[in-house]
Amino acid sequence: MSPIRTSLLLAASLLAVAAAGATTVKTGKPAASQPAAPTWATRAQLRECADTEAGLKERFRAIDASNTAHEKRFDQLEAENTRLEQLHDQLDHDSDIAVKAFNVLVKEHNEHIRQLNQDAADSRPVNDAYNADMSAFNHKCSGLRYHLEDMEAVTRERQKAAAQAAAASTGL
Repeated sequence: MSPIRTSLLLAASLLAVAAAGATTVKTGKPAASQPAAPTWATRAQLRECADTEAGLKERFRAIDASNTAHEKRFDQLEAENTRLEQLHDQLDHDSDIAVKAFNVLVKEHNEHIRQLNQDAADSRPVNDAYNADMSAFNHKCSGLRYHLEDMEAVTRERQKAAAQAAAASTGL
């Protein structure tokens, strides 16, 4: 072999070895962690969520009834206010007795409004507590995974308990 050829061969092999040593082996991205196997809700968890939901529904019915009564009272006060405006338009401003009687009606109306506003303020903590409890319920129970047979069993248990409670209350 000629010396030039040997030199070129040696240089090429050195470059190949140097390039091989300088190359880093890419292993790719680390394997993504596997999602956890789905956890299934226990019957106890399903019972707790069903009981909580039933309690929340009962509380909602009470809140809804209170809101309906409040709206009805509000409408009554609106009608009362309209009557007062009509009376004011017809009021004989020269009669002290008529003015005093009208002022008594206005005072009563203002007291009714004050009471309505107080009732609304008093109901706010109940509404806020309900909203917080509903949010906690949704956070805890809405994402549960369950087996259908577990939910059916819990539903049957609840229906049986409700029937027994109804029978006991009618037997008293």
